[in-house]
Amino acid sequence: MIRVLLVENNAAEAKRATAMLQETEKGQIEVVHVERLSSALHRLTRESFDAILLDRTLVDTHGLDTLDLIQAALGRMPIVVLDEKSDEVSEQQMIQHGAQEVVIKEGATSAQLTRAVRHAVDRKKAEQHLSYLAQHDPLTTLANRMLFRDRMAHAVAMAKRKKHVVGLVLCGLDSLKETIRMFGQEAGDCLLKEAADRLKKCLREVDTAARLAGDELTCLLEGVNSRGDMEVIGNRILQAFAQPWGIESQESPVTVSLGLVVYPLDGQEVNDLFASAQAAMDQAREAGGNRYCFPPPKAA
Repeated sequence: MIRVLLVENNAAEAKRATAMLQETEKGQIEVVHVERLSSALHRLTRESFDAILLDRTLVDTHGLDTLDLIQAALGRMPIVVLDEKSDEVSEQQMIQHGAQEVVIKEGATSAQLTRAVRHAVDRKKAEQHLSYLAQHDPLTTLANRMLFRDRMAHAVAMAKRKKHVVGLVLCGLDSLKETIRMFGQEAGDCLLKEAADRLKKCLREVDTAARLAGDELTCLLEGVNSRGDMEVIGNRILQAFAQPWGIESQESPVTVSLGLVVYPLDGQEVNDLFASAQAAMDQAREAGGNRYCFPPPKAA
């Protein structure tokens, strides 16, 4: 079932478009009709839709402004634009502003309109999948370095404006190389995936976990108040990693070294925070691993 939000201020045109969609896909497309963009935005914040069928000219907005407003509110939504006449330049502009398809009302058939809606939904899913692949580690499915640094930069910028604290945890798996040497790369990959799952379970939904490279995982914690909060998280991660690990039917001890830092105490910029976290994690490893460390106090 595809749910389509039809935004059309002409009642006759709305009735026609609804009939066309339901004629071709009997019982497979549900159409919800509103007359104004303001009503559409209201519905979109409260209900789930798979696509928007949008009249280009509405009473409360017009043309490209309509697309820009919807993209600002819900950039992920597939949009099919209904236009009065064919205009190649206009159609190209609408595509550039986020429309997936443009259908000319006059002469459009039920099959053409339905195909446009389905193609828009499929194309948007493909775009989202490619975007996901570009921003996530393929092995662990955690955020990758690029996405994590982007979120970290945003969190630090917000913290600067609102005088908040941001936490960063850098996690190094102490025995990954040894596991790979003893049991092979496949066992090492299994260990990394399990480590990622354990790390995610230690965090809230609003936190971000990522794989930076090799044996290094990390997480971004917004809404923490102090190093005391970070210690709670550090202990939670250590306890999660202390549970038995089964690798190739043998128990293999896997420990983790954690570097814990907080903004603004341990750095004012993203690079400074990462450097402090790296120094703290190295300190934890040099002390034997299976522990967390904070960076040393900065010289006055």
